[in-house]
Amino acid sequence: MLEYCPVFGKFKSPVGGVRVNERMRIFVGGDAENATLVLTKEGEGHFPVRYHMKRVENGFELELEITSNGLYFYRFEIDGLVFGADEMLCLKEGGEPYMVLVYEGEPHRWGGVIYQIMTDRFYGGKKALSSHWYGTPDYLPDADGNYNREFFGGNFSGIRDKLGYLKDLGVTYIYLNPIFESPSSHKYDTGDYEKADDGLGGDEQFDALVSSAKELNIGIILDGVFSHTGADSKYFNKYGTYATVGAYQSKDSKYYDWYDFSEYPDKYRCWWEFDTLPEVNETSPSYMEYMLGENGIVPRWERRGVAGWRLDVADELPDEFLYKFRAATNGIVIGEVWENAARKISYGRRRKYLTGKMLDGVINYPFREAIINFVMTGNNFLLRKTLRELVNDYPLASLNNTMTVLGTHDTDRILTALSRDERPKSKHGRLAHEQTDVAEAKERLRLASLIQYFLPGTPCLYYGDECGLTGYEDPFCRKCYPWGKEDEGLVEWYKKLGRLRAVYREAFEGGAEDLSSSDVLRIRRIGGGNPTLTVSRSLAVPASAVIAFLGAGFSAYVTADRSIF
Repeated sequence: MLEYCPVFGKFKSPVGGVRVNERMRIFVGGDAENATLVLTKEGEGHFPVRYHMKRVENGFELELEITSNGLYFYRFEIDGLVFGADEMLCLKEGGEPYMVLVYEGEPHRWGGVIYQIMTDRFYGGKKALSSHWYGTPDYLPDADGNYNREFFGGNFSGIRDKLGYLKDLGVTYIYLNPIFESPSSHKYDTGDYEKADDGLGGDEQFDALVSSAKELNIGIILDGVFSHTGADSKYFNKYGTYATVGAYQSKDSKYYDWYDFSEYPDKYRCWWEFDTLPEVNETSPSYMEYMLGENGIVPRWERRGVAGWRLDVADELPDEFLYKFRAATNGIVIGEVWENAARKISYGRRRKYLTGKMLDGVINYPFREAIINFVMTGNNFLLRKTLRELVNDYPLASLNNTMTVLGTHDTDRILTALSRDERPKSKHGRLAHEQTDVAEAKERLRLASLIQYFLPGTPCLYYGDECGLTGYEDPFCRKCYPWGKEDEGLVEWYKKLGRLRAVYREAFEGGAEDLSSSDVLRIRRIGGGNPTLTVSRSLAVPASAVIAFLGAGFSAYVTADRSIF
């Protein structure tokens, strides 16, 4: 009987991605006569390299060093039979090969808790708390036919006023949706990268926020939208709003080579066919210099104290731009990637996000899907499978850099996702109303958030999820924070989770082991007291638990050696 599972250190060390020239040990258990490891690097046309494995007690082992970064695939030939991986990453005859990602360099690291804010919807002072503030964002166009032009009055000073509240939640980084000058409320249609939007408080308020946050050891992460600009921008200037000569206005514009026109000037390449969002040529020398040069946009904002970037639609940014972006910044770089980033194929080619000198991490949407599936069904198969895949595929630092989310501005609010509602639609194709069973969903949210905060990655809390906001996707997931109407019990729960992350920070920088069975989810973090999360439908919570949950048909608790209170 052969035995091999790469997510356990007994069989592959180190677990997960391996650094260039780092010694890797692979062990296969069993009593066969001969074993060979067959290794192939993706994208290279040479024949596979064969390594004879040494016979040791209870199996075979091999130590090797890989000298260049990239994706490598391997199989075993054991006594004339070929073995690969099955869907749970354990050995069976045939199947897909195993994969190892080899990376170079060392990612920038963060940790703690991230808090995502759409500035217009968070807080704008007491004067902003009108009936309008507590209303539902409109999904119909305004009188001029424009969408996303409804503003609620949140600003940078409002965030600054609430820094103490965020500190109590254990927040170490604030991730701001786009803040550059823009005519829309979402601000993904940048008008001027050089300015913080006046409607959000402008440059002076922004700088004050960065300074005050830094005093509390909270970093500010910006949403970098670099695959497209707004049509209403100083660069394209379709409507003549700006004094500059935009690409739409003249082929002699210094921004003309940023864009692709099929019929000048009205037919141009745009993001997902939205003509308000003309796409840019990210590899245009003048564009890269403007963004990434010594006095470019990215270094300029970092000199103002920005701690890093979340890159919007990273799949649509070419490798050359991403490499140069990473070289131009001293901050953390997190890419918006919705799938397994180690295996991601985008536009017909494998992406190299985590092989070094490109991204420090990505947004961990696979965990979101798996957590919701587990909480709603009680079946831990998908969650365990996803955990094992990411632990095996990602370098440890990149895995712990992933921004683990339950809700974002692009998804249903997590309370709504954890309800059992059907989705009634209006004739406009948007949601007319919702009837979420909030009480039951809140119990599920406590469990889901405990798992989120415990899994590898850095938890990212979408503003308002901690106090009970509901809503389907855009624009209903973008309601304002309900100051004065919060669910205080939920807020206290999230404060407790924040303390867990702080007290066991060194453990959450380490690896993770899956000790589960089909009936019990049990995950242990490696290091700093080895805190262990146990979730089941029947186990009693022990008195020694440092944090516990009972509800929605589950018991869940963390056992560790330190109190979080």
